[in-house]
Amino acid sequence: MFLLAASQAESSAAADQALSQAAAAAGVVGGIVAVSLTTILVLELVWFILQIIADWKIFSKADVPGWMSIIPILNTFEEYSICWNGFYGLIFLITSGLFSFMSTGEGAPMWKTIIACVCGIIAIVLHCLQSIKLSKAFGHGAGLGLVLFFLGPIGRLILGFGRSEYAGQPD
Repeated sequence: MFLLAASQAESSAAADQALSQAAAAAGVVGGIVAVSLTTILVLELVWFILQIIADWKIFSKADVPGWMSIIPILNTFEEYSICWNGFYGLIFLITSGLFSFMSTGEGAPMWKTIIACVCGIIAIVLHCLQSIKLSKAFGHGAGLGLVLFFLGPIGRLILGFGRSEYAGQPD
């Protein structure tokens, strides 16, 4: 009987030790995850602030008040006005909105899908042309325009923090 009690006590102590080690490991893993997520959040916040500053500087270089770059719909209209025509900015906003609205929902009628596709294509073409024109408005070529189209945030950093000067609307 005494041997059985001693055996149970040893197995209980071993189980407690294993549980303690598992809890410690989970705590370490949890700490690593928390530090990683915090680091990612801080980096995203820094990136977001850099984008706001770059847009502000782009607008300021074009003699447009920088605060207009942080107002969601106004910034698109003004950015198109800087390099092209604000009317095209409105068309871009409308076609983007229609694309988003029309392409939602399963089992949509064919006409709705076709309108969504056409609106999406128009929005993409307008955005591509606007990116190239924005690049040219700051004295760069179509290469930076393509960077603005495919890697917009990086292109904005180049325009905002670089030595680019606003040359006016390109022809």
